[in-house]
Amino acid sequence: MKYVLPVLIGLLALSGMDCRKNPVGPPSGADTTSNSFTFQTYTFGAANAGSSYLQDVAVINDTDAWAVGTVYLDSADGAPDPFPYNAVHWDGTNWTPEQIRVPFRGNTIIPPLYGAFAFSPTEVWLCGDVALYGNGTTWTTYDVRLLTGYDSLFVTKCWGTNPSNMYFCGMNGSLVHYVSGSWTKITSGTDLSFDDIYGSGDEILAVAYDAAEIHGYSGALYSISGNTATELSIYPLQLPSALYGVWFVPNQRYYLVGEGVYEKSSLSDSTWTTLPITGAATTGVRGNGTNDVYVVSSTGDFLHWNGERWKSFRAETGLSGGGYSMVGVNGKLVIAVGSTNSGITQAAITVARRN
Repeated sequence: MKYVLPVLIGLLALSGMDCRKNPVGPPSGADTTSNSFTFQTYTFGAANAGSSYLQDVAVINDTDAWAVGTVYLDSADGAPDPFPYNAVHWDGTNWTPEQIRVPFRGNTIIPPLYGAFAFSPTEVWLCGDVALYGNGTTWTTYDVRLLTGYDSLFVTKCWGTNPSNMYFCGMNGSLVHYVSGSWTKITSGTDLSFDDIYGSGDEILAVAYDAAEIHGYSGALYSISGNTATELSIYPLQLPSALYGVWFVPNQRYYLVGEGVYEKSSLSDSTWTTLPITGAATTGVRGNGTNDVYVVSSTGDFLHWNGERWKSFRAETGLSGGGYSMVGVNGKLVIAVGSTNSGITQAAITVARRN
């Protein structure tokens, strides 16, 4: 499953294509952004403690970011700590693993966390088996299953317009809307698993895939408005199994990633264009604008669209034997998270700064 070891997808994927030799996009002369970056990759995880990986990242500013997932470390006495770290916090210089413990049904737990979204250093949402909102030190816990009566709920990503208007998506068709303390189940009409949600203004899109591998048909794209979800046609896309990410600038450019990378200028366009920029399963897409877009893959591809061409930085990231789960962007700072496997599976974070 994607939320256990995301790099497994990449083991079956084709090796990445050199997109520097195959530029795709508008002719020269379009507005462009710099393709000059500096990279630094960090790894976390003890060799004898367990497999570590990260699922999502929220980039708040140049000196503040949160990554979430599962990191196993040794305890102070050198023995494996049986309790995982579920988040890693960045202060602009160092990444610090954290065990976020919260009250839950009369107990204190370290909840599995899969999604992160933040508006400021003191307005951070994290989600997984529960939803958390806090200032980085103090967290409010929401037992979303109990609050909605949605027993099969399992949320993996979140997005919102402000801290009091949040959308959550996840496994088994899970969609939930939070408004100023009230939680509402959104009926999706599917048992596909939502893997990403993104919005801009009044337009919100979410993508789903067949996590259980029981349907044998392509991924799905949904539009969300208020508490209503509507499946949109992605014809003539015929994907083998999955859509893992979505990002867009309304009425200018839309991207889907999964078993390929697809784009169109408007949702009303009749076809999606397939971009031949990598042969790997792509797991995340985010951007600052139509001339500044980032795509990562399960086999370690780190791709940038600068408004004129796609460029691969796979050789520069320093990630070996693993892949990325998601990418986050804020201005000239880009952070990709996932895992690496050089004998042991460790959580990995690549920080890229555009020069």
